[in-house]
Amino acid sequence: MAQQFSRQNMTKKIAFIVFVKGSIAPIVLYLDDPQRIYDNVQGIIRSSNPPKFFEIEANGPIKKVTLVTADVAGCALQEEIQFGK
Repeated sequence: MAQQFSRQNMTKKIAFIVFVKGSIAPIVLYLDDPQRIYDNVQGIIRSSNPPKFFEIEANGPIKKVTLVTADVAGCALQEEIQFGK
C-alpha cells in the first residue's frame, strides 16, 4: 500500500549545484544562504579578472570544496522537498 504524506511532513531545502568541466556529475552543496553563494559564484564566473580558485564551506555531506575558476562551467539552485516521519 502506498504511504500517504501530508504537508506537515514536508520540508524544503535549496541545494547549490556546481557544474565542473570534464566531470559527469555536478557537485551538490547544502548551505545556510545558498542565494548569496550563488550570486558570489555568478560574479566570479562573469568577472573579467577572476581569482584562480575559490573555496565554499557547506553544511551537508560535503563540508568544504575548493574550485579552480577555469574549471567551473556553471552553477544553479535546486529546490528539494524532503518527507519526514
